[in-house]
Amino acid sequence: MTSTFSFGFAGDDIDIDDTEMNEIDETNNDQNAGAGSTLPELIPAKKHDVAEWIPTLPSQISFNKLRLPINTAAATKHLTLARRDIFDIRAQLMAEDTPDENNEELIAGLEKGDIKPNFYEGGFKTWECAVDLAKVLVDADELGLSTSAGDRHIIELGAGTAIPSLSLFAQLLSNPATTAQGKKTHFTFADYNSAVLRLVTFPNLLLTWLHYTQSSSSPSSEGESEEDELLDITPTLIQSFQEDLSARGITISFISGAWSPAFVDLVFSQQESHSQTLVLASETIYSPASLGAFSETLIALLRRAAVTPGQQSGALVAAKKVYFGVGGGVDEFLAVLGGVAGAQGVKVDVQERLDVKSEGVGRVVLGVRCA
Repeated sequence: MTSTFSFGFAGDDIDIDDTEMNEIDETNNDQNAGAGSTLPELIPAKKHDVAEWIPTLPSQISFNKLRLPINTAAATKHLTLARRDIFDIRAQLMAEDTPDENNEELIAGLEKGDIKPNFYEGGFKTWECAVDLAKVLVDADELGLSTSAGDRHIIELGAGTAIPSLSLFAQLLSNPATTAQGKKTHFTFADYNSAVLRLVTFPNLLLTWLHYTQSSSSPSSEGESEEDELLDITPTLIQSFQEDLSARGITISFISGAWSPAFVDLVFSQQESHSQTLVLASETIYSPASLGAFSETLIALLRRAAVTPGQQSGALVAAKKVYFGVGGGVDEFLAVLGGVAGAQGVKVDVQERLDVKSEGVGRVVLGVRCA
């Protein structure tokens, strides 16, 4: 039987105590070790056309807002990110649960917070480290969004609700479209499950766009409603979304499936040159079984994005220091990353960008570059 990693979730997103998030059944290690060939085959990487997803959007989407503090010299303001509600995702999964779709296990994973290797990797929920990474991006202006003259490429691995990328997306949207001045920003959202990209990642982009273009044009210092809200999805709304992103020089692509050389090829399939590339990843190193593929993919992305003089690439990886009962963690990741880099003759520089100490397991955000 396929093993399941249970992270003790029930109900809604995040705001879960560190200790509770790491109460993973120790028996899962033994189950996974003995699972062997019983695991489903890895899903091959595939690029998706968002035009095929638009007709599957419901007539209404229920959502809530996540507010990230921004410390300025004058006051503490907040960057607001909009996220589709868990129960709304569940309702659509249930409505689409036909013999062809077979959403039963995805629904179970969403409700219980379980991760099933090679099947569902937890993308319907917002995990704590994603918020840590978003805060780093908000505070550091990693890509010089207001000053950089070159084109940018943001790649989020294991995107799920895409909170880190949404923090950059929101910052771009907080400026008038006329300030783009020919600069282009391309977002690549990657998640193992195409259903996650379709039902969560894409709607969250639409919801966050709406907040900044039709509600508030800048980070707010005032309180905002934390209650669930409803958005009517209309053809006019979708057209406005597409036209506004085009005017801002923002393009988006979605890739599902496993990390692999084929995955890397799809990321760069548009053959566009970007002066800056930033790879984002949060909660992607919990499983020792996937550390090799993740490390190989990370290094391949960084090297391929900086093949031309003047191009820069870097990554930010957010994770818990230890994932109890699973075997992954920062030390294990660094060991595998170093081994992969050494085998390829690549020098990798890793810097700690954030260290979050808590009553439970500590969390970090690591900066990674290929020298």
